[in-house]
Amino acid sequence: MESNFEYISGNYITEERLCDITEITKDTLNVLIKNRLVPEASYVVTRSIKITSPLNDEFETEITEKYFSKNCVSLIEKNKETKDFHEYKTEFREKFIQNLMKHPDKNFAYHNAFNNDQEKLEEIFESEWEAYCNGIYGICTINSTEEEIVRKEIAVKKLIHFNTLLSQKTLNENEIEELIQLNKEFNEVAERFAPYQRASSSRGKYLDKILEDNSLGYLIKKY
Repeated sequence: MESNFEYISGNYITEERLCDITEITKDTLNVLIKNRLVPEASYVVTRSIKITSPLNDEFETEITEKYFSKNCVSLIEKNKETKDFHEYKTEFREKFIQNLMKHPDKNFAYHNAFNNDQEKLEEIFESEWEAYCNGIYGICTINSTEEEIVRKEIAVKKLIHFNTLLSQKTLNENEIEELIQLNKEFNEVAERFAPYQRASSSRGKYLDKILEDNSLGYLIKKY
């Protein structure tokens, strides 16, 4: 299995590389993050380094690297000249709500708590906005877009519903086909998660296990 560091370094971009590509300084990046125009790093990797020599001396230090979702490149290009950061949040909110309300399976999302309740819908958005800004959706969705946040929420809730009803029985042919479709919907928007996170992630809990239990292990997303 691919190591955690190989997964992160292969699928995410370091702070230094991100700044080089977008031609901004780390200070500018920090301002963009502070103003919520770019999400926080999704992973922070700290490595200990020990140096020794024939002189019987040694030196120890730690190196810390921040890793960002690769979609931050286009996001910085879009937002690095933005002065009014409220404008970006407003745009994000509108797209999030539009994608949620037009989705044919929207009743699965957020336990349908938003139905005909504008105040609850705003609470849901604010919670998802916080998660997005904190870099969480850089971990669990492929591109961290408003659409993917909605689609992953629905895909997860549909898997939970399926597991609740059927995880304790052998699936029949129609149920197998339904699970294969749920697997497809989830994989269209969801990341694999770092190996150390996999078992406790939505992928590990609600998809990997039921696929394995029904001899569908070949469908499990590999590293």
